[in-house]
Amino acid sequence: MIKFNEIKKVLENNIVKITFTSLVSGEEKTALCTLNSTYYSNRVNQSESDRILVYRLDCKRWEDFQLNTIIKYEVA
Repeated sequence: MIKFNEIKKVLENNIVKITFTSLVSGEEKTALCTLNSTYYSNRVNQSESDRILVYRLDCKRWEDFQLNTIIKYEVA
């Protein structure tokens, strides 16, 4: 399983391609995401959880992912 602090650190410093299973359709999907404040103006403070809030660059909006739905992630 993906660890919260591990993926958060990668997202804070990079654009990350996240592959996940959609809770709505059950399909495997991908999203380009980040937590690098260069790409958004809001301040985000989140503590360790089973979910992570990310900024999706592909659709320019915030979205949260359940960690157990993330199949893999890689620096884009």
